[in-house]
Amino acid sequence: MTNKLSKRWIYAIGLVIVFASEFMLRDVFLPEHARDIHIGMAVLVEWAILFVLLAFWIPKIEGNTLASIGFGKFRWRYLWVGLLTYLILLIVWIGSSFALEAVGLKGLRSLQPMIREYSFLTRFILFFTGTFLEEMLYRGYAIERLTSITGKKWLAGLISWAAFTFVHLKFFGLGPTLDVGVLSAGLVILYVRERSIWPCIVVHGINGVYGFLIGPLLML
Repeated sequence: MTNKLSKRWIYAIGLVIVFASEFMLRDVFLPEHARDIHIGMAVLVEWAILFVLLAFWIPKIEGNTLASIGFGKFRWRYLWVGLLTYLILLIVWIGSSFALEAVGLKGLRSLQPMIREYSFLTRFILFFTGTFLEEMLYRGYAIERLTSITGKKWLAGLISWAAFTFVHLKFFGLGPTLDVGVLSAGLVILYVRERSIWPCIVVHGINGVYGFLIGPLLML
């Protein structure tokens, strides 16, 4: 019982570090009109935290393997599962765009002019960070550790969904953040079903390729 209780406290500390650092970096450190240098510094710290989490905290402090956060063996089926999930999200986004317009809000597409102002390197960094780092932190680590603490997958998924969605609010604004909520919900459901970050990486990667790499070029 004591060991189990201490394990929960270790998980709780890890979650506080992840969520607090993400909030501080994105909602406190980043100014409203962040420049390339601001984003670069924030992302560098994010990757440093992830490195410590993967190389030290999880194996040495928690005594777990990386498979415990869904970072297990890649399976080819994750490609088509991720692609199918993204196609479903596209359909949902069509409906959400009409709903947002009905209340006078704009969706993720409205961010393209702002994203285009950043250098290609910054856009690539944002794409790469979103695809891999966010999936390891918000899906793999957050959902697994919250499930271990609460014993409820639905509650872990709900907290993960809320944390990922609303950490985008300052940088994205209300309308696009609600669109992110759709993506977040799809990723949470996908992770809980598969217990692997790989199909989530596929979904997030496809979305990021368009949002940060292809979309801005189409505006030229």
